[in-house]
Amino acid sequence: RESLARSLARNTAMKAGKTLNGEEMKMLIDQLFACEMPYYTASGKPVFVTISNDELDKKFEQIKR
Repeated sequence: RESLARSLARNTAMKAGKTLNGEEMKMLIDQLFACEMPYYTASGKPVFVTISNDELDKKFEQIKR
């Protein structure tokens, strides 16, 4: 069952690059936090990462170059 659920989750997941409107974004976040395990994808990857201000500054510096 777990394998089937993972497979369904991957196949029905929103594709990268899809543009969402405000209502769709809110609905997506609401659905995410209604899940039993909202912090990991079906394949076990983290949904969120913590980035320090310094790391964020470095990323934007790289973009400016």
